[in-house]
Amino acid sequence: MSSRYTIRNLEPSDAEPWAVTRWEALTRHPLAFGATPPETLPQLADSVRARLASPEQSVIFGAFDGFELVGIVGVVRETGKKERHKSRIWGMYVTESHRRSGLGALLLNAAIQQARSWEGVRLVTLSVTDAADGARNLYERHGFQAWGREPRAIYAEGRYADETHMTLDLDRQISI
Repeated sequence: MSSRYTIRNLEPSDAEPWAVTRWEALTRHPLAFGATPPETLPQLADSVRARLASPEQSVIFGAFDGFELVGIVGVVRETGKKERHKSRIWGMYVTESHRRSGLGALLLNAAIQQARSWEGVRLVTLSVTDAADGARNLYERHGFQAWGREPRAIYAEGRYADETHMTLDLDRQISI
């Protein structure tokens, strides 16, 4: 499973491929994400370039099948003095042709390990909508627990989606 894919931190030169993948995620699955795509792909690439240039407290991982970017996930450390013990996973997406291959688990593990590498980080948080049951199942298999649900948190294309907030306590995480 894992020999097929390469998982690595994305760099500023990866902004355009990331933007194409993120655009796909946001436009094909509008109820799965709180973000709305900007008007153009270059705007989306520009929005991430600075984040990719400063990986100290924020990392975006890409999964490659050969040279093709087929999955992404971001993890960011909270910056507030009283919240630096937490990190947040965001933007998890695997292209449809690569789902059910174990790639989501590889990306999620990379994000969790990154959070664990930041000194003092004890919790990893994320949110998932009820439009992404497969993602929620993946998070639960990795030890994330729901702590709250926001009804009708997302509205797109005339429909609502509830959002479940989840957390992973790194001191209690089981190995997958």
